[in-house]
Amino acid sequence: MAALFAVLAVPGGVRAHPRLVGSDPPDLCVEVPAPIADPRCVTGVVVAAPPLVIRLTFNEPVQPIGRGVRVVAPSGRRVERGPAGASARDVRVDVDAAEQGTYVVSWRVVSGDAQPEQGRFAFTVGRPTATPALLPGDGRTASGSGFVLAVVGRALHFLGYALGFGSLAFRWFVLRPLGASRVAALDRALWRLTRLGVVALLLAEPLVVLGLGLRLGIVGDADVLADVLTSRVGLVTGQRLGIALSLWAMLTALETGSRVTLKLALALGVALAVIDGQAVHAVSVRPVAAGLVTNALHVAAMGTWVGLVIALLVAWRVASVATLRSALAKRTGRVATSALLVSVGSGALLSFQHLTGTGDLAATAYGRVIVGKLATLIVALALAMAARGRGVGASERWWRGELAALVALLILAAALVSL
Repeated sequence: MAALFAVLAVPGGVRAHPRLVGSDPPDLCVEVPAPIADPRCVTGVVVAAPPLVIRLTFNEPVQPIGRGVRVVAPSGRRVERGPAGASARDVRVDVDAAEQGTYVVSWRVVSGDAQPEQGRFAFTVGRPTATPALLPGDGRTASGSGFVLAVVGRALHFLGYALGFGSLAFRWFVLRPLGASRVAALDRALWRLTRLGVVALLLAEPLVVLGLGLRLGIVGDADVLADVLTSRVGLVTGQRLGIALSLWAMLTALETGSRVTLKLALALGVALAVIDGQAVHAVSVRPVAAGLVTNALHVAAMGTWVGLVIALLVAWRVASVATLRSALAKRTGRVATSALLVSVGSGALLSFQHLTGTGDLAATAYGRVIVGKLATLIVALALAMAARGRGVGASERWWRGELAALVALLILAAALVSL
């Protein structure tokens, strides 16, 4: 958790984030760590002839939000001619920069993995202006509360995945082979977990979208919010909500004990894991298909591990399955071990795709969260091994401790994909 607090306090640079790498006219402060303190950033580059087009180049393909680029003349007049257009990593907008003085360019984009970003820079035609003009809202910085809200929403999504689909995995991989799938008291308890998972999945999406809006400072701008919802952010949100509602619609059939419906529900879980890859850094992995598959394996395996532990804790308290405790513990342990191996392997592949070197583990927020995840994973593994070693005689506190560590992992994972 210390790594999460470090991220909230010190937002470091991350290779996985969309960022401006070049522009025409050039942004003199694109690599300056503290642009406000650098006088070059106030007036920007000085050009003799007014540009006809503003071009921005990013480190990955992006999509403009709203008009995408706003250009303000020294007089305070907007001078862009229509909305910005995008082609792969480039964004461009035609401008009428006939006035002499300093212009301010503000941009807002969303990346291919639904990560929003904004920024601004200046350039000067002829002689610099003493005080460059700004539009209302151009001076705002990214909202820290938006980041926190996005993390909460994504953590709730991951927990909903574990409750909803992890509990179904417990039925298929643990109860079905043991012939314990129709124990009434356990059945009711597990369906409650599945319903809670659906509720969490539905509640998570508005929180994520609101968090993204706060990060960009556009919550009060209905037109721009509409553009956000028509971007990849809205696409992924709609798909996730569709999966959650589909699972909710299948609950009645699932509760009848239909194996076909259970298989379809598990397939929905796999589909949601693939969809999640569109909204995290997996799409910046090359080839993209490899990133999506690896992320789907990671999400599904992690959700299965967390869901199995929660379901086992619930089953442990059902008196009518007391005679099956030993078999439940052994079977759950074997399935959870497989999920663990897949989760760790796929997570390592995804994480280190976005590190430029081992120094990033300490120098960037992304690296610090990875270190925090590794430390938390070691704690979860130690608790899991302690519980497995004691078998049927294990105290519930070992599994509760493992679950607490796993929930911390989910929060750190939510922070990681929000960077």
